[in-house]
Amino acid sequence: MIAPPPQPVLFRVNQVGYVQGAPKRALAMSAGPVRARAFTLIGPHGRVVLRGAARGPARWNARYVVYTLDFSGVRAPGRYTIAFAGRRSPPLRVAGAAALYGPLSANAASFFATQRDGPEYVPGPLRSAPAHLRDSAAAVYAQPSYRGETLIGGLSATGARVDAAGGWFDAGDYLKFVQTASFNDAALLFALRSYPAGVADRAGLEAQARFGTDWLLKMWDQADRVLYYQVGIGDGNERSILGDHDVWRLPQADDARSPKPGAPAYYESYRPVFAANAPGAPISPNLVGRTAAAFALCAQVFAHSDPAYAHRCLLAGQTLYDQANASPRGALLTTSPHAYYNESEWRDDMQLAATELYLATQQALGLSASASPAAPAVEAGGVAPGSAPPPAAAGLPHTDLGYYLTRAGVWANAYIVARGSGADSLNLYDVSTLADHDLIAILQSALGRSLVAGEEGVQVPASPASLLKDRADQLRLAVRLARQEPFGLANPSTNLDTVAHALGYAIQARLYDEQAGAGTFAAFAAQQLDWVLGANAWGSSFVVGAGGVYPHCLAAQIPNLAGSLTGRGAILRGATVNGPTAPAELRGLELPEGARRCTAGSGRFAALDGHGMAYRDDVRASASSEPSDDLAALTLLAAAQTAAGG
Repeated sequence: MIAPPPQPVLFRVNQVGYVQGAPKRALAMSAGPVRARAFTLIGPHGRVVLRGAARGPARWNARYVVYTLDFSGVRAPGRYTIAFAGRRSPPLRVAGAAALYGPLSANAASFFATQRDGPEYVPGPLRSAPAHLRDSAAAVYAQPSYRGETLIGGLSATGARVDAAGGWFDAGDYLKFVQTASFNDAALLFALRSYPAGVADRAGLEAQARFGTDWLLKMWDQADRVLYYQVGIGDGNERSILGDHDVWRLPQADDARSPKPGAPAYYESYRPVFAANAPGAPISPNLVGRTAAAFALCAQVFAHSDPAYAHRCLLAGQTLYDQANASPRGALLTTSPHAYYNESEWRDDMQLAATELYLATQQALGLSASASPAAPAVEAGGVAPGSAPPPAAAGLPHTDLGYYLTRAGVWANAYIVARGSGADSLNLYDVSTLADHDLIAILQSALGRSLVAGEEGVQVPASPASLLKDRADQLRLAVRLARQEPFGLANPSTNLDTVAHALGYAIQARLYDEQAGAGTFAAFAAQQLDWVLGANAWGSSFVVGAGGVYPHCLAAQIPNLAGSLTGRGAILRGATVNGPTAPAELRGLELPEGARRCTAGSGRFAALDGHGMAYRDDVRASASSEPSDDLAALTLLAAAQTAAGG
């Protein structure tokens, strides 16, 4: 494939638009240095409203250098263009945060509706039937063994059956994991609780979050104290057992077949469920922490609208939390195979769970964060001795807030001192940002301070100041990384998980500024979100339906088989793809058997690769073009947060 000749100037902007009061910048890719770096911003009526000088150039690849054009001084809403180096940019929009980012949060919620499995699917252009109805009486199997991503041996049934129907498809395939579903549900619930003003469709998002929690409650057997962590297998042994990844089809096709036991495709239609533990035995702390946190956030969000449901969530979260293996050895249990999601950190999960359980229990006890508990009547913020707990707290294993506050502090400190901590953004593998944010708020509240300073003082080896400093240190590292990249991407993995890290840092930076009462990282937060939405080398938004250029050829079965391949009509709106990645991940691409061929702009995108990153909008390029639930959850949280911020 012959790459097109370099264009004199290519403009790269946030295609969704720029928030009126926020920092603003565009980028220009030039085929070599320009003589004059002056640029002008032209307003709706053709008048010049701002003049400036471009910063740069920074070398991107053999073809292009990059200039940065800052126009933060413009606050008036409207459509503008930039004139630079004899060229004019496409129109760019300046508007209020809610107008720009409210639709983005609504689209992300609609993505989760399309990803629904089971009988409660949402009919629409991409979904015409329920799927995997046999999951309602799924057989349980012993944890399988894998070498890399190849199944070793067969599967061994335990004789048990569970109702595992519902839940979300994890990504472009049809597997369901507690590892990811718990993160996604927690992010949706966090957005509902913390940024209700930024959620365009609260009822719709509540419905999606509750759907996610409903499935997690199914996966936790409260009676037998067993956590089921996975439904389906992605990869078999390539001979006698096929996995989900071996067949490209619509999800309802699995119900239409009835393969016999022993047939290679048997486990595609009769999907196995795997348990994380024997009844009552300890459970991998990453799974416990993030799932208990989702249950606790559920209790907070639904406390007033559905108290009975909130109580069920809180009881499940408290019980599950007590079963964590607090001294894990070897690889954490994530998915089978572990290579799908090779998480290694877990202390942040346990901190998040303890923090959210504190807040949910406080709410159930009817205690205000601004009030101090009466020392003789309430021990460490719990129930007065000899008195009955409020109905919302009845039957809970723990009504002592000190129990959770102590553990939140211990795990926060353990995370801070752990090797390698602080080198990641908020994402599927690191939720310390959310945990620290809520723990700081607790320690700064009157109730939290009284628990620490009381006669039976709760020992918390972390202070608001130390936690904020740790947050700031992580962000300063990210800012240094961004300065080394011409488009300002902060990515600790250099060329992997780029979109996830950009979204995570955007959220993390805003959370810090909110809590610190400063705008220290406002420009950095805007820069990361700009990059995701088009201000990158490829000039593409990585969120489907956001902006004018976005992915058309998703490495996902439902949109590929049931949707449009042109970017118009029936698209998986709100999906967020992996984005730019290591070039080696995009070599030797093969079309999945049964997939519709789709490639958009490959030659054009290839000419724009640089700095060890490559991007393809191609159904064959799953490393670049596969959407996943955790990315959509981050997009939703970032959009709600931005919209609420004004």
